[in-house]
Amino acid sequence: MKPVRFALSPTRHRPLNLLLGAMLLLIATLLLLALATWRVTDPSWDTSAPTTISSARLVQNWIGPVGAWASDLLLQFLGITAFALPLWIGGLGLRWMRARSGGPAWLRWMGIILTLVFLPTSLGIIPFHWRWLHILPIEGVSGRLAADALVAWLNLRGAAIVAGVMAAAGLYFGSAFSFRRAWEGLQQQFVMASALLDRWHNWRLDRADRKAERLAMSHDFGPVQSDQPEPAWETQKPIRNNWFVRLFRRNRNADDLLDEVPAVQRIASLAARREADSERTESNRRRSIWERTDDLPLATPPLPVALGPESSRIVPIAGRADTSQPDHSTSQQPAATIVPLPQPAPTPATTAATRAREAAVQTAAVQPNATPTAAQKSAASAAIHERADADLRTTTIAPKNVSGFKLPPSTLLNKGEEPLAIRENELREEARKLVEKCAEFKVNGQIVQINPGPMVTTYEFKPDASVKYSRVAGLGDDLCLAMRAESILIERMAGKSTIGIQVPNHERETIHLRDVIESETFTKAKSRLTLAMGKDINGRIVTADLASMPHVLIAGSTGSGKSVAINAMIMSLLFRTTPAQVRLILVDPKRVELGMYEGIPHLFTPIITEAKLAANALRNAVREMERRLKLLASRSVRNIDQYNAKISEISMSSLFTETSEEEAPLPYIVIIIDELADLMMLDRANVEESITRLAQMARAVGIHLILATQRPSVDVITGLIKANVPTRISFRLASKVDSRTIIDDNGAESLLGRGDMLFRPPGTSRLMRIHAPYVSEKETAAIVDFWKAQGEAEYVEGFLEAPRDERAKQDGESDSEEDNDPLYDDAVRLVFEFGKASTSLLQRRLRIGYGRAAHLIDLMERDGLVGPADGSRPRELLKSPGWLHEVPTAID
Repeated sequence: MKPVRFALSPTRHRPLNLLLGAMLLLIATLLLLALATWRVTDPSWDTSAPTTISSARLVQNWIGPVGAWASDLLLQFLGITAFALPLWIGGLGLRWMRARSGGPAWLRWMGIILTLVFLPTSLGIIPFHWRWLHILPIEGVSGRLAADALVAWLNLRGAAIVAGVMAAAGLYFGSAFSFRRAWEGLQQQFVMASALLDRWHNWRLDRADRKAERLAMSHDFGPVQSDQPEPAWETQKPIRNNWFVRLFRRNRNADDLLDEVPAVQRIASLAARREADSERTESNRRRSIWERTDDLPLATPPLPVALGPESSRIVPIAGRADTSQPDHSTSQQPAATIVPLPQPAPTPATTAATRAREAAVQTAAVQPNATPTAAQKSAASAAIHERADADLRTTTIAPKNVSGFKLPPSTLLNKGEEPLAIRENELREEARKLVEKCAEFKVNGQIVQINPGPMVTTYEFKPDASVKYSRVAGLGDDLCLAMRAESILIERMAGKSTIGIQVPNHERETIHLRDVIESETFTKAKSRLTLAMGKDINGRIVTADLASMPHVLIAGSTGSGKSVAINAMIMSLLFRTTPAQVRLILVDPKRVELGMYEGIPHLFTPIITEAKLAANALRNAVREMERRLKLLASRSVRNIDQYNAKISEISMSSLFTETSEEEAPLPYIVIIIDELADLMMLDRANVEESITRLAQMARAVGIHLILATQRPSVDVITGLIKANVPTRISFRLASKVDSRTIIDDNGAESLLGRGDMLFRPPGTSRLMRIHAPYVSEKETAAIVDFWKAQGEAEYVEGFLEAPRDERAKQDGESDSEEDNDPLYDDAVRLVFEFGKASTSLLQRRLRIGYGRAAHLIDLMERDGLVGPADGSRPRELLKSPGWLHEVPTAID
């Protein structure tokens, strides 16, 4: 079977596979052309015309005499079934070029034989005897003989059924066709079309947004005079899109709405969009920016009342000087109601702070007798910072072919909702409460900036010069009462002289994995082990490189979002890497968290649910690390990337040299343990030793650990493990003691749950608060099915068994202490000196216990020195008393 398997199975040498595949494609092409250009006048097996060089010029077959003879033989014997041979050879060549196996060799050979036998038979059973080129019967000689035999035994209908079924079975088994793969491939084509349509739709929305911004920046809003002509846009009809554009849109998009709204009104809505968002109802705030455009009236707004020079004087607001317009003297004449034209959008330099000062001045103008308090002044003057994801641009990821595999598209994931609108009035009211509550405890200061986020809002509090930071940090529980919040986290702002007071939002957003996957931060990352961490407190996308961490320690109580975050990390790897690049070892003692990934081609071993097997896998991972270190040393390289690059160069330079398995490119191995406490309870010594060695030395060879636990106690997360795993992630925990155990600081007990976590990156002691992305089971199942359709998992045999030396120790095959007692030689000498073998003799002379003395006697019986036990009598010596002196080397 080895030659058959070699003929149908590609090798591990890709250049050789490409060469052999190209040769098979060439043979298939020549054979197909020879069959297609067969002529009756060409030399054949049933004619005696000699074939010489002169006569070869008269051959009409495109491949010459060789093609004429080969095509005649195949067509006469197989009929038109011969055309299946070049198709099968071409498919085999394509399989070699793609270096993908097509199933068991015996099954494919059986399918080929069934096809060559029963396909001509099916053609021979057809009542009409058709002929190829009006000469040769299409069934051939073999098909006619087999058809006649079947019809004689089974009649016409039975023969047709048997021949048709067997021919169909032969075609199915002899080719790489699969109904499941064909259906999944058809689905993937629709997925790709959907991804491209999403990209086109997003491009149109971005183009419409830029168009509206250019109109807003370039339009001049001067005072409208009474003698101005009627604007052109007033009589212009709205422009409608054609039927082709409306066919592909999901709902009314920006281009359609902007064409239907007049220019001035369109610019006014763009300038006042953020101000109007704060006054919308809850249902309107959840709608996207393009849906909110539906609320704009399509009718032309009324023009301002045309006034003369005397009546158009405007009384300025008290306490405010307008430097951009010339001064106007006040007038006692009654002024008509003026509808002001919309003002242009503010510049970035005067957005938040200018609006805050104007709001404070207008409040004072409305209530001239009311003196604002210090808290009100602080809240009114605080600048509201724009969220980092307000203008987040994402790109739909289309399927991409990498090394014979296809990476999944982002359309398999659910798209997140638009960010909630910022309510400035509510934020300033919350800021006022914070300042007043701090002032009650003699902690004076002011709010200088407000940073809204997806789940929390950070108020930057600047204390007075005489206020210590510890006094502000101690007000956490009191501020929770004042703000009616679940928990409040207080920390210093990095690089600023302010203190961040993080207050939970009343309406929290759900961060979806697709928003992170499609962001530029994730798509443009260079590392293959880039993990989608989520969004920080300001809405900024956060990713992390597992290769630079290089190991992660995760802790979180039940329901805090720890398992969902681990699933998001696994999904990040499945979106960026193929099974040839990254292999996974998943340990799930709870049996319900990671079981959905069973069968994906990335798995290095089956999903481990037994703690004993997990301990064996960790010990074997240490041995795999040692093997890889030797390979790196043999090639004089420092890390796995340099090793793989050098192996690729050697493989391309030597075309026909078969690379051994040890010299093949090494994939990354990521070991994910969902519950570390169960392993530590079973075999703490071996598990701790294996994790420590991997954490110390496995980074260079591409082996990384992700350790998670629900119980971050010191007996689970030992000091040795913490010292070698610098990167920590903590979700919500029960107490400050657990928080200090995992991240060496307080704060984890004040988190909100649902993916809210504290992340300590490598190389720094500063904690970063991140909200992990949510991925549903349906999304995970879609990605898993996508990968299962491309191949099955190839597990490494023996990786879950105990190491070889330990198995030898258990089976008695090594020189263990039990089988080779150090007192064995002395015991043999005593027995032969005294001429009897008894346990009491060995106990007295060697000063050992009864159990060890009896074991020594049993070893002598095994070696054939003494006989079996005979009651209370001493055992019989089977060797002479002088045997010990005659054979001094008999005892090793």
